[in-house]
Amino acid sequence: MDIITGWVGGKIKEGMADLLAEYIAVSPLFIGVSIGVYALLNMFSKGLAKLGVAGVFIYGGALVVMLP
Repeated sequence: MDIITGWVGGKIKEGMADLLAEYIAVSPLFIGVSIGVYALLNMFSKGLAKLGVAGVFIYGGALVVMLP
């Protein structure tokens, strides 16, 4: 049983490390897109612009998780 839990724990750690590395790799892209979204939506509403930036990071994070 100890071997199985160690193996599963190792796989989870490896997967989380890969996910974090992918998120860090695409974060400059997220920052660039969020600046554009903020500038565009700020013409209409400052609150909407902040929500747009949050949406970029949430949607981008979901894509990092779902796409291989």
